[in-house]
Amino acid sequence: MSVTKPDRTTLVPLLVAAVVAFVVLGPALRPGVVLAYDLAWSPDARLTPFALGTAGAAPRAVPSDAVAIMLGQLLGAGVAQSALLFGTLVLAGVGAARLATVLAPNLLMVGRVVAVIAAIWNPFVLERLVIGHWTVLLAYAALPHLLVAGMAVRRGTRPAWSPAVGIAACGVGGANGLVIVVLAVVLVLAVPDTQWRALAWSVASAAGASMVWALPALASGVASAPQGVGAFAAKADTPLGVLASLASGGGFWNPASHPSERSVVVVALVSLLVALLSWVAALRGALAQRALAIALPGVAGLAIAWASALDPLGAWTAVVVHLPGGGVLRDAQKLLAPWVAVVAAGTGVLAAEVVRSRRVGPALVVLVATLPVALLPSLAWGVGGRVRAIEVPADLRAISEGLSRTAGGSVGLLPWSQYRRYQWNGDRVSLTLVPRMLDHPVIFDDSLPLSSGDVPGENPAARRVTERITAGVPAVEALAREGVRWVVIEKDGGGDVAPALTTMPKGAVVVSDEPRVRVLEFPGASTVPGSMSMAGRLGWIMTCLTWLVAAACLARDVTRSLRDRLVGSGP
Repeated sequence: MSVTKPDRTTLVPLLVAAVVAFVVLGPALRPGVVLAYDLAWSPDARLTPFALGTAGAAPRAVPSDAVAIMLGQLLGAGVAQSALLFGTLVLAGVGAARLATVLAPNLLMVGRVVAVIAAIWNPFVLERLVIGHWTVLLAYAALPHLLVAGMAVRRGTRPAWSPAVGIAACGVGGANGLVIVVLAVVLVLAVPDTQWRALAWSVASAAGASMVWALPALASGVASAPQGVGAFAAKADTPLGVLASLASGGGFWNPASHPSERSVVVVALVSLLVALLSWVAALRGALAQRALAIALPGVAGLAIAWASALDPLGAWTAVVVHLPGGGVLRDAQKLLAPWVAVVAAGTGVLAAEVVRSRRVGPALVVLVATLPVALLPSLAWGVGGRVRAIEVPADLRAISEGLSRTAGGSVGLLPWSQYRRYQWNGDRVSLTLVPRMLDHPVIFDDSLPLSSGDVPGENPAARRVTERITAGVPAVEALAREGVRWVVIEKDGGGDVAPALTTMPKGAVVVSDEPRVRVLEFPGASTVPGSMSMAGRLGWIMTCLTWLVAAACLARDVTRSLRDRLVGSGP
């Protein structure tokens, strides 16, 4: 990383990215926190067993939740979330402009601006934002910068460890973020002639950053359920089929995220045509600049995402289910990120070529610049209000704080599902907040309900509770048999909790009964929450050491750049 004085070519894309990010997020930046599908954000920055990966469930939110909480302790939970979402989109836009200038060094300003808009305003961002996958978006935002760094290493203008620092930073996003950037960086450094030293740095960085979730996951021995492979495969979000949907930047597996305008044939065709022309422009630029490696990760990501939908001879299912760590590939559409990033940069190059032809007027320039917006208007203002911040009710926060101050014991959670439709959240689907707010291990149903059937969860305790409930045991009693000290019943989460509210199991005491939450206690519960496993401790140590090494490398580089500038500006 070199320190240079900002100029117009840097400031204009940054300003445009900030404006576009604000228009996209809008109500998500208001006071409060956004709760949308997998984006479950505690309003109180409290390091919980769930965030640290010690609660028994698979460490899917590790280390992202812990990092977000620590940032929230500095800024406040709502401000931290807004800063991450806004900063991620700005980073993506600025990165696309940087990547476009690698493909076309003399790129016009209009090309940089269009690249910024295309990187932020596309189906990939919309669908991931609706579902709350901020860690995927963070990796997507880092991709163009990592591609630029990889090419700089190839050309000898950056040290071999440069991409490794970015990979370590993306480790904040856990498995989803790392698999995206590692695919891209490895291909850029390995093909056509392998940069062995840089590749070793990058692989070591990825391995170290992944230890915090990989070691506990491997130690648990839990394999991915085969039911989830087809459910999480890429799906068509246009009438043109899966491949065309992916090529135009969409194809996410959850239909609830699909923008309605992409179901219109004309819109789908134009989107596909623009994407293909943009990729051709990017490829032409890459060939001209001897930077073909930039185009490879996108093609590979597109092919893998398509393979997840085809599943030829069950090969993809075998990879996900039987390959150690293969579960991180279950949602393969996320690997489309490098394709989308390169297409965004190519859109900028294509726009500049159109303007440079000198056969266009101001009206066509405006049309070219705003085409991404015209093809996807529903992304504006928090996806039409679907992504907006709300205030979490005081009674839920108070109960969570009170229980967190009480020593000992685990918590059972009802309704017996991990998803909620909170009335105070506009009945929008979101993950339950309770495990992220309580400083106790929480047993909840971690299975994933889908229209095609439930994907089994990975917490053994939750599986046992599910078996009891299926056998006819009342939910509260089923949790009590697991040895929980408390049972938290969310009254307005959208599930059926009437039986739990109308019957009192033997030995249970109501310790709190608020409009939205009831808490039962079993004073005789003997279960003592387990501490972090050895695999978990070792994973955290190795990941933190990786981050420290990356930070030291970055600090050294920045210090050297500043010193060189001072020496260069001296008398």
